[in-house]
Amino acid sequence: MGERRKSRRYEVSLPLQVCLSRQRPAEFYTAQLRDVSRSGIYFYSSRLVDTGAGMELTFALPGDRDRGTSVLVRASAKVLRVVTVESNLTPVYGVAASIDRLDFVRPVASNAA
Repeated sequence: MGERRKSRRYEVSLPLQVCLSRQRPAEFYTAQLRDVSRSGIYFYSSRLVDTGAGMELTFALPGDRDRGTSVLVRASAKVLRVVTVESNLTPVYGVAASIDRLDFVRPVASNAA
């Protein structure tokens, strides 16, 4: 099977905030971003999510190192598939999702050296 991606995928390892948008009240948790493109995202989750579930995702991309800023990214996504990732301690799931909307919010100042 050949490559089916429409957009270039960027490998990153960043914390990702996940909000399951169809849950009431809204449920938030932190996951680990593995890669992202303009149209899709893949992350590791300690929680099992349903295929087809809608979610809101938020993460910060590193920006200008000299200024200590990063760009906050918010995305609306839909889960395409979930796979179980081998783990020694607790279950971990690989989640692939298509991005419906992608917004770059604002530069965020950082105190990191």
